[in-house]
Amino acid sequence: MQEVVLVTGASSGVGEALAPMLAQRGYRVYGMSRRSVELAGVTALPADVSDAEGLQAAIEQLIQEAGRLDAVLHCAGIGGAGPVEQMPTERARRIMDTNFWGSWNLAQATLPYLRKSPRGRLLFVGSIAGFMGIPFRAAYCASKAAVKTMSDSLRMEVQGSNLQVTTVAPGDIATNSIATQYRQPTEEIDPLYRDRYRKFDDGMANNVEHGMTAEYVAESIYTIMNKDTLKPYYAIGEFVQKASVKASRILPGSLWEKVLGKYYS
Repeated sequence: MQEVVLVTGASSGVGEALAPMLAQRGYRVYGMSRRSVELAGVTALPADVSDAEGLQAAIEQLIQEAGRLDAVLHCAGIGGAGPVEQMPTERARRIMDTNFWGSWNLAQATLPYLRKSPRGRLLFVGSIAGFMGIPFRAAYCASKAAVKTMSDSLRMEVQGSNLQVTTVAPGDIATNSIATQYRQPTEEIDPLYRDRYRKFDDGMANNVEHGMTAEYVAESIYTIMNKDTLKPYYAIGEFVQKASVKASRILPGSLWEKVLGKYYS
């Protein structure tokens, strides 16, 4: 039977690239985003993952129409920049609400159906930033670290079922995410942080501009979801980014901070 796949974050970036690609390859695909979008072969499913009730209603609609759910590829997420001392808390909370609690809501809404699939798959798109702290991206890094550890817990909880869970952790992706996310204006930043904030923000923007394409990451996710056995996580990106996951845990803290600082300089 035709497998049914839900792709979140289908209005932009990796989700927008992934959903129609899967439809073209024979899957029945639902594309979830806060606003309804038209993608070739994809059924739009408007919902905000941070709204648990609205999300639950959308999943029930999917099940009524399709009768099953075999895979969830969770690409929805937002970023943001600002020093911990000054970044508006409501901005940081929104990042956590979308990235972590949105993942939590999605898991609760879809797990009963994914566990019934003979080959269930739940892939959270995290970030290499979830394995380390990046200056002036504290809320984003914390949210992605929370997704990774939730995924680890969930993997062990669903043992004994046919469902497999993993986190896909990409490095920099060349999308418009930097332009559309909240970045605290430089003129609002305390002089203690201002120069370093500008330096790291410019470095981040440059790395994103020269990052992987969304299509490349989408192909990687497609390959991962079709593996017979999933690992706890998959890092995707250039060698230095994938190596940074291990380096951040092996190198002495002070040395790692210098390495990270040079990368964003």
